[in-house]
Amino acid sequence: MTFDVPAELTLFAESVRTAIGAWEPQREPELGAWQDDRDDALADRLAGSGWSQLWAGEELLGAVVAGAVELGRAAAPASLLDEPTLGAPLWVEGRARHGRGAGSLAVPRRGGGLALATPTDEGRAEPTLDGSGTVLVELASAAELEPVAAAACWRAWNAAALGYLAGLASRALGLAVEHARAREQFGAPLASLPAVQSRLADAALASEAITLLAWAATANDDGARDGELRWAGSACCDVTASAQQVHGAIGFALETGLHPYYRRARAVSAWNVAVCDALR
Repeated sequence: MTFDVPAELTLFAESVRTAIGAWEPQREPELGAWQDDRDDALADRLAGSGWSQLWAGEELLGAVVAGAVELGRAAAPASLLDEPTLGAPLWVEGRARHGRGAGSLAVPRRGGGLALATPTDEGRAEPTLDGSGTVLVELASAAELEPVAAAACWRAWNAAALGYLAGLASRALGLAVEHARAREQFGAPLASLPAVQSRLADAALASEAITLLAWAATANDDGARDGELRWAGSACCDVTASAQQVHGAIGFALETGLHPYYRRARAVSAWNVAVCDALR
C-alpha cells in the first residue's frame, strides 16, 4: 500500500528539511552524564519555516505529520514536538523532557485533559542516553485547559509523535539498506542473502505501516490514541533493532550514525507509553 502526499505538504516537508540542514544528533553518548540535545538555533530556523504556527486547527494536521517525519529522520530534539503542540515541555510521572529552565510544563490529565503547571524549581538532572534533557521536578500550581483546547493539543501531539516515529524508522531502515548493498560477505553483497532480505522486508513493512498510521492521524477527531502510539513505538523499536542486526557490530561505530536512532526509538516509545498511561 502506498500513500501519495499532496504537493503542498511535500513542499512544506522540504522547507522543514532545509531548516534542519546539517544538524545531527550527538553521536557519542556521555555515559552517566545528563544530556540535552535541545537546540534553540534549530528551533528558530524551524519557526521561520512556519513549524510553530501549525497547531491552530485540524486542517493543518497534514503539515504536522509531514514536518514531524522530517524531524524523525534527523532524530531532532523531542522538544520540537512537545512545545509547539502542548505549549510547554512535557511532564510525566515527575519527569520533564527538555524541561530545565522552563517556566511551565505540560501535564497530561486522566480522561484526556491537559494542564500547564508551574515547576517548583529548576529540577534535578537525570542522566539519560538519548539527549532528552530529562529533569526530575515537582509541580507547584496548574491551570487546566478547556476540554476542547486540550483535545486539540493532544490531537496535534499524537500526529506529531506518530510522524516522528515514522521518520526514525524510515531513516534507520535506509541506513540498513545502504549498508546491505555496500557490504560484501561470502563474495556477494549482504543484500543478496535471503536472511538479510527477509529481515529488511519485515522492517520495510513495519516502517510503511507506521507512516500510514501517521497519515491516518490527520483524520483523527480525538486526542492522543493509546493503541496507535503504543504499537507505533514498539514497531519503530523493532525496525531500528533490525537495522542494527543488519549492520552487525559495526552498527555501534560512530561513523554509521545508526545508534542514535536505536536509542531515540526506545526513549520516545517509553515516553509515549507514559503519556498514554497518564491520560487513561
